[in-house]
Amino acid sequence: MIKINLIKEKKTKKTLPQPTFASLKEVKVDDLLKLDKAHYYLSVLLWIGVLGMGGWYWKTSKEITQIKREIDQLQAEKNRLEGIAKRISEEKKEIESEMSALKTEMDAIERSKDILIGLKAFYEPFNDSFVSFSSSVPSVSWTITYSQSLDIENRKLKTEFDLSSFDYASIGSYVNSLKKNNVEVFISGIERKTTPNGYEYYSTKLVAEKSVGGK
Repeated sequence: MIKINLIKEKKTKKTLPQPTFASLKEVKVDDLLKLDKAHYYLSVLLWIGVLGMGGWYWKTSKEITQIKREIDQLQAEKNRLEGIAKRISEEKKEIESEMSALKTEMDAIERSKDILIGLKAFYEPFNDSFVSFSSSVPSVSWTITYSQSLDIENRKLKTEFDLSSFDYASIGSYVNSLKKNNVEVFISGIERKTTPNGYEYYSTKLVAEKSVGGK
């Protein structure tokens, strides 16, 4: 037959031995000194560690502050250089715009010069025509009206003037002299007229055309 003991066994509590006078006698002074030295060294090491951490923190904080100061200076320098670069870029655009405007003006001047050179071929004969026509008028003849027109598109110079003369034949000879200069001359009918003093003279209207400027 099996018996089960349901009553738990009581565990005996371990108790620290109480110091007695005899045990205190066994403690040596050297052991106490060793214990104090160990505490002393540990304290020294702890303070050294604390001072070392404090020094490292102070040095690190100082370096971080210096780095932040340098970063701020670099940022300020960067902003200054960006401002200068922006101003230079704007000035460059203005200069390029002025250069473009000047180039446009120079091109316009060149075109105007070419036009003036081209027109010179028209205006020189235009200006010379009056001298040519008036200088060849016979001494017994005179002009009352005179006009010129220039057709640049068709390169034609047209001269119209009234010619009067006391000599009928001088009108014909003058027309023939104009035709010798490669001028197309159209003459209206010659009319006989009388001056207020009773002198008779002949009058006609001449239209002369010639090519100018060359092709």
